[in-house]
Amino acid sequence: MQFIYNFVLTSSILFGSLYGLILSVDPYNKFGNNPFGFETKAVDFARVNKFNQVEHGKKDYTAFIMGSSSAHRYLTKELNRLSGLISYNYSTQSATPEDFLAMTRHVLKKYKPKLLILSFDFEGLNKNVKTDDMFYASPLKNYLKEVPKEELKTDLFNNSYLTLEALGDSFKVIWVNLLGKANHAYLEDGDHRYEPAPKTVKIDQFSGGPYEIDQTRVTYLRTIKTLCDQNGIKIIALTSPLSIEHVRRLESDPALKKSLHDFKNTLITIYGELWDFENETLAPFNDVKFFRNSNHATHDFSTLVLERIFGKKDGPGILLKK
Repeated sequence: MQFIYNFVLTSSILFGSLYGLILSVDPYNKFGNNPFGFETKAVDFARVNKFNQVEHGKKDYTAFIMGSSSAHRYLTKELNRLSGLISYNYSTQSATPEDFLAMTRHVLKKYKPKLLILSFDFEGLNKNVKTDDMFYASPLKNYLKEVPKEELKTDLFNNSYLTLEALGDSFKVIWVNLLGKANHAYLEDGDHRYEPAPKTVKIDQFSGGPYEIDQTRVTYLRTIKTLCDQNGIKIIALTSPLSIEHVRRLESDPALKKSLHDFKNTLITIYGELWDFENETLAPFNDVKFFRNSNHATHDFSTLVLERIFGKKDGPGILLKK
């Protein structure tokens, strides 16, 4: 009996100490905790970093790119060259329409944009994919008045913090801030750093689970269209590029193939036309020069996409219209 008591007591103290450390370091910035004044976190918190860049920007941005991490590598200098505008890449990890609407409202508060490029992930309209809880820990949540108040609360015991990975990232934060040099993934204008090329294009983040179009998110996208129409902003909507093997795996499943079709038709209905980069035109580009993995294009391929959209070069993609 004494052994069990000591074991439970020791385990509770150990768990409390380690979880307390994780909460204090807050490596994913879910609670906004930073009692040690660390310069950076283990996971670069794009929604805060980019929000602040936009909020305190000195340039008169007139074009914005919004998407998930799949849209990180659209270089603003290339969009500037092709559009003649001054652009900012507001893409963040795991972004969904909640992010896009909040970002649009944030942008309109300070700037007078002429162009908005929206890069849509297939999973982004899936009702079964939850909003990234990092959205609720960022200033962007204040620009989405539609969010129920109960969703703005962050549970003390957060699932992503009850992991060995979170503990490891907490020690990483401490190490980097005390003994190393903090390097941020995002550069000026929201651009993303270049990374070494992978050895192969692996199929990554493929979900074969149930898919249902989220009508609340559809409403968010319609609201963006209304805001842009009211402010004279042109919208270019596109599907986030997928490697051909990823596309073929989706289309080999009858249910997912139908869902992919519904996803594209929903966007066409809202925006009138859609540049589609999730089809067989991607077949010649199944190479590490163009894709880091099956749903993250390289800087080179991202530039090809922009050149295709602006009519400068033939290449991948199909323009779909109503």
